[in-house]
Amino acid sequence: MNENLRETLLGGQSFSWREDENGLFSAVLNEKLYTIRGLEDAASDPFLYDYFDLGYDYEKAREAIASKDDILHQAVESTGTIRLLKQDHWIATISFILSQNNNIKRITGLYNRLSKRYGHEVAPGRYSFPTAEEMKGASEAELRALGTGFRAPFILDAIEKKDILSEIDPLPFDDAMAKLQTIKGIGPKVASCILIFSYQRREGFPMDVWMKKVMKEYYPDKDPSYFHPYEALSQQYLFSWIRAGS
Repeated sequence: MNENLRETLLGGQSFSWREDENGLFSAVLNEKLYTIRGLEDAASDPFLYDYFDLGYDYEKAREAIASKDDILHQAVESTGTIRLLKQDHWIATISFILSQNNNIKRITGLYNRLSKRYGHEVAPGRYSFPTAEEMKGASEAELRALGTGFRAPFILDAIEKKDILSEIDPLPFDDAMAKLQTIKGIGPKVASCILIFSYQRREGFPMDVWMKKVMKEYYPDKDPSYFHPYEALSQQYLFSWIRAGS
């Protein structure tokens, strides 16, 4: 299977990972610094096995998506296999709050600054992403000084409402979307990203500027139900494809 690990890790699902000059990917997760070159390095670790969703048949999904239409075929063939990461609920929530009106480089920078300021050092120079408890004393002024801008009050509201994140799993998709949107600053796009990349809700279909362009240009008479049962993964392929220049 032609795994595109770089796109999975650095393409906008997660902001925890960095790639070094030797092609190694590393991230502080689960109170540990993980370093991998490929998914074979993750298969024997129970945490990473779950994180990379290694129990799901991505080859079957990839083939089904590629056979749907010519556009999806192009997207799948040009991108290679990508996966939907199963991230910590809190990390995903704050990450996608940070993602609003932002780009991957800047979001990653904000993620790292929050980690250094409020998290704790796990390995030399590498910090955990702070828990809600670690961020409890944060002020809006401090968060803005780190560059979060208009997102600062949203982060503070998420800290106050962190218990919501433990109530999402059993909810139907629409109810889960509505529940997440009771946190200030979380709209449909951010809620959908959180549900996909943390709760493994594969029916999510986030609509950002890239996806609005895709749908308008290539699927003007379709809605996300067209991509069922692979809405989220189809969206990721189309998102990667259009950003790469299609």
